[in-house]
Amino acid sequence: MKKSIYFHIDEYNRDTVVASCLYKRLSKYFNFFFGNRIDLFNLKNHENFDIYIFPTVELLVSAFGKPNNCKGKVFIVPNESISGAIRVKRRLELHLTGTISNSFLKKQWLNKVSRFFLWGNSHFSVLKNYSKQISKKCLIVGHPRHDKFCYNKNDKTKRKFSVGFASRFDLLNIFDNRLNFEAIYNGWFDKYNFNYAFSKKSNVEHQWFNAVLDFRNFLDIIKILNKKNIIPNIRPHPRENPNNWKKFKKNKDILYNVSQFNETFVDWINKQDLIITTASTSLYDCSLLGKNVLLIDKLSPEREKHGNLYLDDFDPILKYFYRPKNLRDFEKRIYKNNTAKKNMGLKKLLSAEVNYPNHMYSLQKVSEYLIKNEYSEINFNLFKILKYKIFIFKQNYTALKFSIKKLFGFKEVGSIFSLGYFRNKDIKKL
Repeated sequence: MKKSIYFHIDEYNRDTVVASCLYKRLSKYFNFFFGNRIDLFNLKNHENFDIYIFPTVELLVSAFGKPNNCKGKVFIVPNESISGAIRVKRRLELHLTGTISNSFLKKQWLNKVSRFFLWGNSHFSVLKNYSKQISKKCLIVGHPRHDKFCYNKNDKTKRKFSVGFASRFDLLNIFDNRLNFEAIYNGWFDKYNFNYAFSKKSNVEHQWFNAVLDFRNFLDIIKILNKKNIIPNIRPHPRENPNNWKKFKKNKDILYNVSQFNETFVDWINKQDLIITTASTSLYDCSLLGKNVLLIDKLSPEREKHGNLYLDDFDPILKYFYRPKNLRDFEKRIYKNNTAKKNMGLKKLLSAEVNYPNHMYSLQKVSEYLIKNEYSEINFNLFKILKYKIFIFKQNYTALKFSIKKLFGFKEVGSIFSLGYFRNKDIKKL
């Protein structure tokens, strides 16, 4: 009997390509199951997988509540582009190790992790500085979404000039319809100890200032593009509600499209001739793919004054892209070459952050490690098989409920989606 693997898909558009690639490589050796935030409620009491692959320790805690509730082996494959640069390393450390305030309990959870599959050496350095014991559990593999298996060839013939907006408005347009009051509260009493460029950390309104400023610039740019008969394609951030983008454009004098729900981020980038974004770690993806980019964080001199030292506002990748100083400058650059030149500085940064140029083999390394160290036949266990069947049944039941809700206007978003038979099938052949 094969061992079983549970792979957690936290954000549909972001994580499915990784899930699909690992399934293709590992399903011959393991029984492979996908799960998401809905399934977290079932893991503690009802499931008994041999191996769990989570993007963060935080989600491991959410799934099991107490360390002893998790009986299988745990592996961490991070899914977010968080820089290990000096200004933001505190956030990366908490992202990798969790935000548990009780140090003894946190150590127990970290002891549950058998291996951290890290993106780059800067991430390894952060964990090594945190704990030499934890660093011994680390293996640098690279950016998982840029394994060579993840790339589709896109036919660009017979297609108009395409412009993509990488949206970053999870604060203004959060996926779960959370109250803005709560978002402000969480920013005020934050767990990452954020700092802002020119003020004390308690002034959380700086985040809102920059979000509103970026959104206003997006609207100005869409109007410029529309005058050139260009209808841009919006790619909502994984924590955004894409349905609000669709509602917003109704009865407005601006034209844009919203990316398809089941389209992976890498494929979406590849289809664009030009990417427009504010400060964002998606620039690492753009750099690896050699895309034309216009970075709009310099359109207003006011923005930098409100920048967050621990978020993307001062990420070292930003300086390698063209940053227009005003809308006139932006308009002049639309059809020009705006790719980031891979000079020694950028190559060094990409090597540290995403293991460039060996990122192309990231999931191959993960798969080879699991096959070498975890592959073995186990005793036949009817009870386990029944539990797996129940797990699949629950997923299909949820998918059925979601299908009924859709008839009454419910729409799935990147973080809340069903994983029934057809969705699982689509991911496997992605």
